Amino acid sequence: MTGIARPATAEDAEAIGHVHYEAHVETYSGHIPAGAIEGFPPEQRSRMWRRTIEEGLGDVWVAEVDGQVVGFASTLRSRDENPPRELELGAIYLQAAHHGSGLGQALLDAAIGDRPASLWVLDENPRAIAFYRRNGFEADGADKLDERWGNIREIRLVR
Repeated sequence: MTGIARPATAEDAEAIGHVHYEAHVETYSGHIPAGAIEGFPPEQRSRMWRRTIEEGLGDVWVAEVDGQVVGFASTLRSRDENPPRELELGAIYLQAAHHGSGLGQALLDAAIGDRPASLWVLDENPRAIAFYRRNGFEADGADKLDERWGNIREIRLVR
């Protein structure tokens, strides 16, 4: 299997929506209330990503293996009220079958390189937190409850 990370196009939106949904199931099942993930189905996610790409609401990259989208990352101007950094890593998801393949790192490198940035991560996601720490991110003490996902606690990491 050969994997690459590249800028996303509107034609990738459907695949991104499906990967987004699958990654949420793989990552958050058992951490958020039943039905929360299903309430944001792949088709709705695909429409959101198509709009994001077509309207330039953020920058999006995909990870591909043998021509199939298996992950994605997005960046945007920080959504925080008093942002610690201008750039925010809005999302980075990779299908679990590709964890440890180097594609997550390739996505992060493509999306933000070595630029200063912030991101929000589920406080009960040690794998993701360790990945971000290896890339120079540290918790800055900010946290929030994400009501959309059943009041899960997220922490902010900053580099």
